[in-house]
Amino acid sequence: MTSLLTNNAAMTALTTLKNINQQLDTTSNRVSTGQRVSAASDNAAYWSIATTVRTDNASLGAVKDSLGLGSSSVDTAYNGLNSILSDLQNMRSKLQTALSPGVDRTKVQTEIAAIQSKMKATADSSNSSGQNWLSVNSATTNTAYQATQNVVGGFARTANGTITFSQVSVDVQNIKLYDTNSTSVTTAASAAQFVGSTALTGTTGFRPGAAAGTAGTADFSTTNEVSFNLALTQNNNAIPPVPTTVTANIVLNKTSLQSAAKDLTKVTTDEFLDAVNNQITAKIGANKAIASLDSAGRLTFQSVGSGSDVALTLTNVAASSGNTLIDVGFTATVPSSGSNASGNGTAAGTMPAQGILDTAGNTYANTGLGSYSIANLDISKLVGTKGDLDLQAVITAVDKAIAKVTDAGTKLGANKTQIDGQKAFVDTLMKANDRTIGILVDADVEEESTKLKALQTQQQLAVQSLSIANSASQNILSLFR
Repeated sequence: MTSLLTNNAAMTALTTLKNINQQLDTTSNRVSTGQRVSAASDNAAYWSIATTVRTDNASLGAVKDSLGLGSSSVDTAYNGLNSILSDLQNMRSKLQTALSPGVDRTKVQTEIAAIQSKMKATADSSNSSGQNWLSVNSATTNTAYQATQNVVGGFARTANGTITFSQVSVDVQNIKLYDTNSTSVTTAASAAQFVGSTALTGTTGFRPGAAAGTAGTADFSTTNEVSFNLALTQNNNAIPPVPTTVTANIVLNKTSLQSAAKDLTKVTTDEFLDAVNNQITAKIGANKAIASLDSAGRLTFQSVGSGSDVALTLTNVAASSGNTLIDVGFTATVPSSGSNASGNGTAAGTMPAQGILDTAGNTYANTGLGSYSIANLDISKLVGTKGDLDLQAVITAVDKAIAKVTDAGTKLGANKTQIDGQKAFVDTLMKANDRTIGILVDADVEEESTKLKALQTQQQLAVQSLSIANSASQNILSLFR
């Protein structure tokens, strides 16, 4: 039926045209942007994931930049050390020449003074991004000085959204060559500590070669047991203080772990540590000692207190009747005497603040001319038999300085290797993230282009259909002519 009031054909053609135009807009946007998900409305889940990965990549980019700056600083310091090492070797040769009879040591000293000046200039100019690790000022008034320089080496996001950064540490205190601060530095007392020989998850007790799901966990459901005596020695509160020892028998088996582990056949390292620390607290006291894992995953025991009066000792003891001792990094056998592991704290002390080359740690013992450092040694007054003896000691001191500078270069080389390796990993990770983003949001341009042509053809047909539908009323009017 044909109606003058309602044009069903035109309405259908118009709806079709609108749908085609909407699809055409979407496809055109995908072709022009190259993305099939460019807004949250396109696909909320994919857009959210891609946005988070892009944010992580931005952080990784900052980490990569930090590693680049760190690598440059390490290279600068290493090149300075290498140059100064050659100077020290040259200085030693000059000093050995000065031992020869008839050599004018005053003239040799002129050459040595030139080498000393060159070494100081090299160290002072070893700057990178405002950082100088060879020539420093460690005075407490210099707030810019850091004994340990940390280079951001990694970025991670935990399951709960917490951001953590790993760092590559460069020990400036032990590689510095010159330090304008001549005041001794106070060193803090250390805690008593000892560390297992093997990563906890690599011990036989924690099944390193087991099948997936059980590797790295221990089975305490049957007769396996860990049993040892942990002794803590420290001064009491008496006046004067008296060293006292408290010994606790730490036992971990299916009975003691019943409430600490979810599954006794697969006790995790976290559950194991919690159980150990609970027994230490119960049997020795709170805030006395703690068990943890070091950076290599080895079981570590450390006292909370510090000082030379603090000591920790671990001694394996026999397992309970019917049970079998298992190894968790400390040999699981009962010793006939002595202990399996122990550690002592150290007292607070002082150490020279100056560097390898300007620390006056040597003396002209035979001529009585006082103390000297590698940076200011003077052989012009070392004459006679006593002078020869002191010159030999000077050569030995320079040789020791060469060994220390070589050791500093080794440490910087290890830092450089670590930084470069981390930089390569971060670069690979960023590329992997880019691929992840592409999988989620990138459009298939070939497919979308083909679809665009098809929609353009459908649009033309829909327009023609609408034109035909709209002409129906005109055909009705022609009947009245």
